[in-house]
Amino acid sequence: MKYKYAYQLVGAVALSALISSCGGVKYSEMLMFEQVQSGEMNLDRIPVLVIQPDDILSIQVSSRNPETVVAFKTMRETAGNMSTAALGTPDGYRVNEQGNIYLPFLGEVKAEGKTLHGLREEIANKLVAYIPDASVQVRFVNFRVTLMGEVKVPNTYIIPNERLTILEAIGMAGDFTDYARRNAVMVVRERNGVREFARVNTQDPELFQSPYFYLSPNDIIYVEPLKAKQYATRGDFIDRYSVILVPFVSALTFLVVDIATRK
Repeated sequence: MKYKYAYQLVGAVALSALISSCGGVKYSEMLMFEQVQSGEMNLDRIPVLVIQPDDILSIQVSSRNPETVVAFKTMRETAGNMSTAALGTPDGYRVNEQGNIYLPFLGEVKAEGKTLHGLREEIANKLVAYIPDASVQVRFVNFRVTLMGEVKVPNTYIIPNERLTILEAIGMAGDFTDYARRNAVMVVRERNGVREFARVNTQDPELFQSPYFYLSPNDIIYVEPLKAKQYATRGDFIDRYSVILVPFVSALTFLVVDIATRK
């Protein structure tokens, strides 16, 4: 009998180890910007996107006289069909390998290296000779980002404007899952024929100064799982059947202890 309580203690420890073996996510691993204090941050480092070969642009020209812009509508439909066949993105002008686009009246126009605003101004100024009251709008059609891994809604998202932060992209994907590794989010970027890989710590306030805080067209964001996720299946099983499992293990433990103490 003198060993009875020792056996019971061992059994209790074993039971606790079984229940805790499901693992878990630390609170600190889920926090964002814990060290951020009140203050201001200079925003002059916001990058301006420039047009690159293989970009697809939506160029819309309007006028008080609709007949003067019919050629642009026809060209846009043709360019859209070509883009759909090649890249699956309708209604756009593809920037060719030489960095040019082809427009009615103007012929080839250099687009590579220019901002959307710069290209819009150039097209509008050149069109004055043909359409005096022309109004021009230019935007990216292929500004899309792909989110993979430990986000709640992995998908490819089309962005309607020129500016998107990595936090906004994660928000569009429904936020991180509980098992997301927030301190090493990978960003894959392809621009100018170069593929870049970068790790971004979304828990660090320095994120706001990172060149990867603002995303570029076709960026891929991959969120790795924490090591704790390998225990998730086991943990889910424990949580689901704990009402039955815990009393069963407890009864089994005390049965073994009772038998041992009678010997």
